[in-house]
Amino acid sequence: MLNISKRTFGFLLTALCGVMLIGSPVVAQTSIGGDVKPKRALRLTISGDLSLSFVDRSSSFADAALGDGAGGAAAPLASSWATAVRDGFFIDPIFQLNLEAEVSEGVDATISLNTPFDAAENLRDGSPPLGINEAKIRWEGAVNPDLDLEMGVVEYTLDFSGNGNPMFLSLGNSESAFDNPGAGALDSGMPQSSSAGRVDSLNPAGAVGRLDLGENSLDVLLYDLSSLNDESLFGFVYNMPLDAGDYQGTMSFTYINSKNDGGSDLFTLGGGANVSAADGLKIYGELYLQNGDYSSGTGSGPIDQDAHAFLAGVRYDLPDVDDDSAPWIDVSFWDYSGDSDSTDNSNGNFVSYEFNNDTIVLEDAYYGLDLDTNYRAFKVKGGMNLSPEWSIQGMFTYATLNSNAGGLASNPSNNSKKLGDEFDVRATYRATDFLTFHMNLGTLQNAKALGVGSGIEVVSLTSEVRF
Repeated sequence: MLNISKRTFGFLLTALCGVMLIGSPVVAQTSIGGDVKPKRALRLTISGDLSLSFVDRSSSFADAALGDGAGGAAAPLASSWATAVRDGFFIDPIFQLNLEAEVSEGVDATISLNTPFDAAENLRDGSPPLGINEAKIRWEGAVNPDLDLEMGVVEYTLDFSGNGNPMFLSLGNSESAFDNPGAGALDSGMPQSSSAGRVDSLNPAGAVGRLDLGENSLDVLLYDLSSLNDESLFGFVYNMPLDAGDYQGTMSFTYINSKNDGGSDLFTLGGGANVSAADGLKIYGELYLQNGDYSSGTGSGPIDQDAHAFLAGVRYDLPDVDDDSAPWIDVSFWDYSGDSDSTDNSNGNFVSYEFNNDTIVLEDAYYGLDLDTNYRAFKVKGGMNLSPEWSIQGMFTYATLNSNAGGLASNPSNNSKKLGDEFDVRATYRATDFLTFHMNLGTLQNAKALGVGSGIEVVSLTSEVRF
């Protein structure tokens, strides 16, 4: 992560603007609306995203904890958060600046700077750090006319279901799949279920190649996610269209080998699909199986991996009451296998680089508990447009632990598997084409497995400007 002082950042920003506004050795005044002429690139595009979030969380948010799998003390799910903002009210500013340069025909360069969300680094003290979101080169027709290649710090996301909540892989948005906070030595036998507040904490350095096979395509991934921890990833993703009569969609298959250290190999085989019809019905799902070694162990032999993840859902866009309302309903079932014994040489917790923010309290990686594994959830949600400016949606979620033998995975104060009943409401107000407000309210009740006697509430209001 790159930490820059305010004075240094101001100097760099001034210099950057100077570079973009100088097209020749002679410095000239550029009028508003005039051309910005890059020194070498054929074309330079500048875009950005500024957001300001007002967040309030109940005091019970900091009390939510799961067991360590050995009968010891519970590990708080929000342990990464700075104490001052672990619960209560705070204001969170985040910005992103993107520079895209067309260097030559078929070669583009992208640099994206942002304020990383990692709560362990950004303590919301008025001096947010500056980090690299992406820094890549894209080469179309590399070596072969059908091969496109991206190299550098490259984001890559698998959303086979097309529901906007990747359940397995979203490099550039996720935290480490292995180095979870609060787990300590027990992380090797049963990784903790959450690393709330560490979203965006990885800089995925590597290369992605996409080979065009006509209607199908093949992606090849090669990433060094952490040289310090020997965390890396290599794999293949095969994509193809899906034609089932009245239903049209896509299907993908993936094979990923991820490493926790130099001597381990964790294999993930799976895929997913989504199909939809003209009548408004959409069916989607994903399935992953994991085996191999979670880690090479600490002298007692490797930690064997045996886990799975499953998702199945149906969405129906109702016939419009009028042309603008567009009401819809969605029903889904999510299943992440789990473990409840951190003292043995096997791991049943599904390991992923997920970016699933479907529920506001339990799953949201920004202001929620960011539950990642060892749970099942049944969800019913729906929404509609109230006007061209306003839209609203609501959701009910019933969630339980998947594995809790002897109560070792739940909070030691309660051996229940019940993670809770969550009720969420989201509203969006589109003030202009560039300014949008998002309002989220979530409450989690009956969270017995988390050891919380009262409900957990999370409320946020976010203003977002994109340019």
